[in-house]
Amino acid sequence: MFPHLTLFEIMKLLKILPPLLLTASLCAAQSSVRPEWGAAFFTFADNREYEPEQRQIPQSLLGSWLAPEAGLRLDSTHHLRAGLGLQRYFGSSDKVVDKMEYIAYYRYNSKPFELYVGTFPARHLLADYPNALFYDSITNMRLNSANIFWRIFGERWHTDIWLDWSGHQTETQREAFLVGIAGKYQLNRAYAAVQSYMHHFAVVAGVTPQHIVDNGMIRPCLGMSLPAGGLLDSFNINVGVLASYSRERSVDQQYRFSTGFFSELMVEKFGIGLKNTFYSGEDQLPLYDRYGAEHLYWGDPFYRNTFYNRSDFYVVIFDTRLVQARFTWSVHAAAGLLSNQQTFTLNIGVDSGEKANANRHNRRTIAQLLGRR
Repeated sequence: MFPHLTLFEIMKLLKILPPLLLTASLCAAQSSVRPEWGAAFFTFADNREYEPEQRQIPQSLLGSWLAPEAGLRLDSTHHLRAGLGLQRYFGSSDKVVDKMEYIAYYRYNSKPFELYVGTFPARHLLADYPNALFYDSITNMRLNSANIFWRIFGERWHTDIWLDWSGHQTETQREAFLVGIAGKYQLNRAYAAVQSYMHHFAVVAGVTPQHIVDNGMIRPCLGMSLPAGGLLDSFNINVGVLASYSRERSVDQQYRFSTGFFSELMVEKFGIGLKNTFYSGEDQLPLYDRYGAEHLYWGDPFYRNTFYNRSDFYVVIFDTRLVQARFTWSVHAAAGLLSNQQTFTLNIGVDSGEKANANRHNRRTIAQLLGRR
């Protein structure tokens, strides 16, 4: 029956048949259990014409992700999914796939909780985090970005707690994990928000000269946003503090604390907008020269400068429940110099349960405006 298998391999297959049959029987017996599926495609082209004096690296990053998923809808609140994330870096090699990641997670969604547990993409869940905490190259190049995400929410507020076990300890890889807390409270047009995380960067297995390093960042702010429908389609402004700490154990006797003023302004009309980010303060990544190559810090290296302003001039090409595309021209002012960056991103997401973008409304964009003429 199985001429290409050994007897040992056939016996191994037979051992998994009883649990598979039992699972199938249970699924058939439960009328609420339904199959579901989804797929996400993301591609990016990021050309960075930076000045080295700004403590940055000029480079171009281009690639794409394809992440198909399939699973079971156990009932109205419980979901089980599995899939693969396939990444291709444009021009990197002759390989069809440069990187493959396994996706498998459980999701619960019933007010006042939303919970993800497993290995899953968390880009949309951590979207409120600014570049100061999560560099855009990290979010573009890394598909799975959390292992636990728990949101508690109400009509005007939400609180997020998440864990990302980013490094499994081996003889060549450091043990590392991030724990984050974020939240927002909206009162009419005003709001208070915070994003933060703690990063534990340990050592490799066995005897090593390495040191455990701890660092973390937090951005609390107060802001105001205006609803669409007036003179502008979108307006948002906030001011706050950017603060961090770093410590190399057995080397630093005390923590290194850094603080500074941080603000954001965003205005948009018909998908044409400006997002301006301003920072003035201390070096937020003081151990970067020693550990930057080892990925200690997750924030943008521009925040090594004591003054930094970023102006993003963008055009939203599409923004629907299924497709989002935009082009951005960014001007970076730091170290008394100007540099620029051009970025194009495209997101496509389909889902049998409309999980990811069920509450998204089609946005007014430049494509719609030109299409009316």
